[in-house]
Amino acid sequence: MKKNKTLCIAIFVAALACLVFGVVCAVGREGTWRTVGMIFAAFGAVALIVCVAALARKEELTTARYARKKSLLTPCEIEFLQALKRIESNRCEVLYQVALVSVIDKKTQTAYRNELFRIIDYAFVDRRTYAPLLLVELNDSSHLRADRKLRDEKVAEICRKAKMPLVTFTVEESRDFALVKKRILSKIL
Repeated sequence: MKKNKTLCIAIFVAALACLVFGVVCAVGREGTWRTVGMIFAAFGAVALIVCVAALARKEELTTARYARKKSLLTPCEIEFLQALKRIESNRCEVLYQVALVSVIDKKTQTAYRNELFRIIDYAFVDRRTYAPLLLVELNDSSHLRADRKLRDEKVAEICRKAKMPLVTFTVEESRDFALVKKRILSKIL
């Protein structure tokens, strides 16, 4: 990164020199010198513009910007969370945005553990022990994309191997409380 910036500055200086040389050659001259000067000046000007743009773009890419979110959940996710909390509320706690690594241990070292840093929408845990009982995913239209389908398949595979129950709902299904309650209770009782 530092090498690239140094190279860009060196090109900037060379372009500036071309521009100055070109202007000096072109001003007050005629014929070949004027043509050569105009070519050098034009080349220098274009190179300067490219360097300035590249440096500005590099600065933009390396300068991180952050902003606080308005909410941890979307309105649809909040509504679904409230519904989930009404199911087995004496026995279970419902947590949201839970990393798989928080509820599943990897027992082998055959691959990287980062596959467990995927986030699950909700987790039902035992109210007293906080033992994970069930994971729940709320799938909106973004889950129709190819990359999301692969992610969902990987999550389902990990849960299957860990014997961790996983239930998924579409946004439409999430609005049917009787269906949600029936499917949740069939997995945690």
